Amino acid sequence: MQEHRNGDRYLPIREVAEKLHVSRASIYLWLKKGFPQPLKFGRSSRWSALELEEWLRTRPKGAYGEQGNE
Repeated sequence: MQEHRNGDRYLPIREVAEKLHVSRASIYLWLKKGFPQPLKFGRSSRWSALELEEWLRTRPKGAYGEQGNE
């Protein structure tokens, strides 16, 4: 996890998938459906924890097929 000076955390795909209880492949499929886009840090992609939290609050429940305990 990387942290930016504004206090936001940037999560690697492994952590995003674990948080949402889905596979990494699901995350990449969701990118075509409006899932938050990652930021690039060199060759790696990271997702803003703040953007993910907002997405979790505002998305239609189950619309992405996720099953998680949030």
